[in-house]
Amino acid sequence: MSDEIRTTEPIDRLTRLCEAMTKALEAHPEFGEDVKCIVFLDDKERGGLQLYGYSDDIEALTHLFLHMRAIFRANGKDLLFAPLGEG
Repeated sequence: MSDEIRTTEPIDRLTRLCEAMTKALEAHPEFGEDVKCIVFLDDKERGGLQLYGYSDDIEALTHLFLHMRAIFRANGKDLLFAPLGEG
């Protein structure tokens, strides 16, 4: 059984910190309604993540994968994704 959950409200210390980071983003003078971000925090025991400004999770993950691929390429590597499982 998996312990991952999806919610629209912070549930622990890390997700409260993620929310504080996006509130700071909203308060910035250069913020615009078109801004989207993914905030990921990790404390070596678990992670916290907030998707901000995205219409759906798939859009956010697509942007994340594109950024990850660019980081790999900037370091002389390539990153390929292969779907596993059903569906």
